[in-house]
Amino acid sequence: MGRCNKGIFIVLLSLAVVYIAATGVAAESYELTENDVSDISKVNTPDVSLFGIKLGDPEDKVKEKLIKIKIPGVKVEIQDVFVMLYDKRTLSNAMAGVRLTDGKVDYIFINQRFAHLAAGVFRLVLRGDSVDDARRLLGKEDSADDQTTFTRLNYKGGTLIVVFSGRDITVEFNPA
Repeated sequence: MGRCNKGIFIVLLSLAVVYIAATGVAAESYELTENDVSDISKVNTPDVSLFGIKLGDPEDKVKEKLIKIKIPGVKVEIQDVFVMLYDKRTLSNAMAGVRLTDGKVDYIFINQRFAHLAAGVFRLVLRGDSVDDARRLLGKEDSADDQTTFTRLNYKGGTLIVVFSGRDITVEFNPA
C-alpha cells in the first residue's frame, strides 16, 4: 500500500507542476485595440499585440495578419525593416508599426495618431497632454531620460517606453 500511495503522490505532484507551468505559459494577451486594462502591472510586454502581432512573432505571421488582410481604416506600407500602419483619413505619418529583425518582430510602436484605435490605459496615455499625465496613468517610471528635445520614460525594465517629443507621444514595446 505504501508503494501505491507514493506513486499516486508522484502523479499528483507531476500534474500540479504541469498545471502551474501551463498557466504561466498561457499568460493573457493584451491586444492594444481591444483590451481595456487600466493597470500596466497586469500587462506583460511580450504579451502585447498589435492587430494580433506580438514581439517574437515570425515574418510570415506579420505578412498574414498585417500585410495580406485588409484592416478597416488602416493603410499598410513596408519600409525597409518596418511594417508601418497609417490612418487612411490622414496619411501624413504612421500611427503604429512593427520592426522585423532576423525574420522576427523585435519592436512595436504606437503613437497619438493611434489613440482612436487604442484601448485601456494606452488610449489615455496617447491622448494625454504631458509627461505628468503619463506618470499619473502609468505610475512612477523605472528611469527617465530628459533631453532638450524629448523625454523618455522607461517602464518594466525598458521593455515599455513612453517618449514625449514636442507634441508627439510614442509608446514603444521592446523585448526583454
